[in-house]
Amino acid sequence: MATYDGARFLAEQLESLADQEVLPCELVVCDDGSTDGTPEMVERFAATAPFPVRLYRNERNLGFAENFLKTARLCDGDWVAFCDQDDVWLPNKIGRAAEAIRRDPALCLILQNALICDAALTPDGRIFPDLFREGTYGAGSRYGFWVWPGFLQTFSAKYLDLSSALPLPANYFPGHKMLSHDKWTCLLANATGGIRVLSEPVAFYRRHGAALTGDYGHQTTTDRVSKSLAVGSDHYDFLAAIAQETAAYLRALAKIADAATAGAFRHAARGFDAISAIQTHRSALYSATSLPARLSLVLRIAARGGYVGPGIVALGWKSGAKDLAHALGLFGLLRKVVR
Repeated sequence: MATYDGARFLAEQLESLADQEVLPCELVVCDDGSTDGTPEMVERFAATAPFPVRLYRNERNLGFAENFLKTARLCDGDWVAFCDQDDVWLPNKIGRAAEAIRRDPALCLILQNALICDAALTPDGRIFPDLFREGTYGAGSRYGFWVWPGFLQTFSAKYLDLSSALPLPANYFPGHKMLSHDKWTCLLANATGGIRVLSEPVAFYRRHGAALTGDYGHQTTTDRVSKSLAVGSDHYDFLAAIAQETAAYLRALAKIADAATAGAFRHAARGFDAISAIQTHRSALYSATSLPARLSLVLRIAARGGYVGPGIVALGWKSGAKDLAHALGLFGLLRKVVR
């Protein structure tokens, strides 16, 4: 658990850890300079918790991503579950993940779902993130730039030392300096395979105005389409550069990893080379002025598997529909439709 000024909701989260059907082997907390009594709350909980609790106080503020990875590296277990300070785990969370690991010890990453709630923990009927069907996913099966929320991840500790071996690549979310902890685990798990998705909700995902990731208010289809239409050449240039940096990072990891893992990292790096090329074509598509040039670029993207192809590079039909609509000059009509 990475904490920072979380006293408002922390007690409920800590209580939910103690109420797990399968208890954690330990709770490791790194506090990032709280001034609201958060560390003291953890200390009081440690006095009665049914498992060991270790609290560390950072000498400087690391930010949530670096703090989570530092905390994970301090854990002694073979598997690490990231825990946010303001949610509440249902009693089945650890148990369901542990059951999946027992059935398939070769797994690398367990992904679970949550119920979206307001600040008072009243569910609004949505399951989150509910991105993939329940099942096991192999190497390269997910798009390169993907993420599953960290608090719903249980990650094999066998790769955690790699998180400090090299500087992390830049984040593919603009405005974030480096790859966040949950994106990093997804990157490595997608490179090596062994991702297990469990569909059953196992937590209350508390959304409130002070949440770092926002309140997750309902978005209409019109809102989503409008945001998509606003994304153009500059953003695709940015993604192309990030993909190149990520490919270089994976090749660097391959040099220090064991032979089997090194091969997986090099293969994933080639996937990011392809992503970079595809995003470069998309940037050119959104700055091209002639219809033939735009259509040619759509065909180039399709030929590289950019819409339907290998999971690590394929953007999917929605991106294909957007690119084709832009190539045909239909954005003006679409903007009128979604107003």
